Amino acid sequence: MWDGISAAERTGEESFAGYFSCPIKIGDGMGNDINKFQLAQWTLERHLGWITAAEVKAGVVVTLDAAMFAAIATAFSALDHAHRTAWGNLLTVVCGVCLVIGLFCIAMVFLPRLTGPKDSHIFFACIAQRSSDEFRQAYHAATPEQLLDDCLAQIHRNAEIARDKFGWVRCGMLWSFAALPFWIAALAVLVQK
Repeated sequence: MWDGISAAERTGEESFAGYFSCPIKIGDGMGNDINKFQLAQWTLERHLGWITAAEVKAGVVVTLDAAMFAAIATAFSALDHAHRTAWGNLLTVVCGVCLVIGLFCIAMVFLPRLTGPKDSHIFFACIAQRSSDEFRQAYHAATPEQLLDDCLAQIHRNAEIARDKFGWVRCGMLWSFAALPFWIAALAVLVQK
């Protein structure tokens, strides 16, 4: 929202799918600055949505990994030393290592990315480096083309962040899936009496 009016209000269209429906009508000329701003805003919001989606997926993986880790640790610690076997120990260690690596990958998803376009009017870290007055003056002095370029640079940075986060989610999920057969086998060995 560049001026407090939603994209649907500017175009006269009702948005039924939130940020998944593009505010630009097909066939609209892209020479219109407001159309460029609308499309850039829509794209930026979509990328923010993808970043959020990666973090939600990571939260699910953390929950499952923590539950698997707790179950294997409980089963291992409940078994007295005399009844532990080399296979049980080996399976438990391999499972634990896979889960720890998976959790490390997921932790990388939640690691804040604090670099962004230089002198941005959008990126919070750049804004916070200036005083309130400096930010307002720079924002008011910016031309529409500069604001659009700033938005496009932020879109690119957010795309990089989303790519990295989904890469780490994928890595974490793969390690969690790799731990699953060892987890099942370790539990089967550890709970035998």
